[in-house]
Amino acid sequence: MLLCVQFVGANMSLWRVDQAADYLGIRPKTLYEWVRTGRVPYRKLGFNVRFDPAELEDWAGQTRSTGSNEKTSTAELEAVALDAVRQLRRLEADLGEHLSFPQRRELRELAARLERAAVEA
Repeated sequence: MLLCVQFVGANMSLWRVDQAADYLGIRPKTLYEWVRTGRVPYRKLGFNVRFDPAELEDWAGQTRSTGSNEKTSTAELEAVALDAVRQLRRLEADLGEHLSFPQRRELRELAARLERAAVEA
């Protein structure tokens, strides 16, 4: 019986999803997605997801410190977008005769939007 009381007492310090989401400044739905993808440290107690405040604080600190590579991520995203633009234009040129006029126009417009977004980023 004493072991059971200690176990329950130990879990009292774990946060529920709403508490952890408040701490991180995000919506609970976002936190559930992060749990699903393994992005955030969590504990599974039966069907319940719980968070150790110390682990969450360490994780958040590491995430903030590595967030300084935002320019690298933007440059990488720009490169991917421009590559996608080239591929869309190549597809439109190669398969154009098999596509309807609205499909071809949609491919061209998508390529133009991607290119504008990459240049503005």
